[in-house]
Amino acid sequence: MMPRGGREFYLLDQSVMSHYWNKPTLRRQVDELAVIGVLCSSMVTMDEARFSARDKRDLTFLTELYGSVFHWLPMDEEVETQVARIRTSLWRMGAGRGAQTTDIQIAAVALRHGATIVHNDTDFITLHRAVPELKQLRISPDAADPAP
Repeated sequence: MMPRGGREFYLLDQSVMSHYWNKPTLRRQVDELAVIGVLCSSMVTMDEARFSARDKRDLTFLTELYGSVFHWLPMDEEVETQVARIRTSLWRMGAGRGAQTTDIQIAAVALRHGATIVHNDTDFITLHRAVPELKQLRISPDAADPAP
């Protein structure tokens, strides 16, 4: 699947989004991606966000953000095929348990839809080693923010 209008799809992992509101430098980097590409979510990234909700109001906000504001990348049989391929590749390189199940599912969705995963999670670096065509962009929340 090709991104809309030639713009890159960016699948946002919770490891980045959990810092969006309190890390201005990270927020600016994500906002820049929204200008040049399309910010995306999936069933797995939405559930990770919902898991992090602090209360019912936060849960409602996150559900709306991931479900209506971000472009939705659906899961289908091809995603399952990708999950199996990724796990097999991890075992072949000696890292069978080198990535969490949810991160493998997110990687499979990204591969299926040609998206770049935006993250701060070493699992995605391991996954990229196992499946080199997996596009990933690591944004650290520890990047220098202006002093308050």
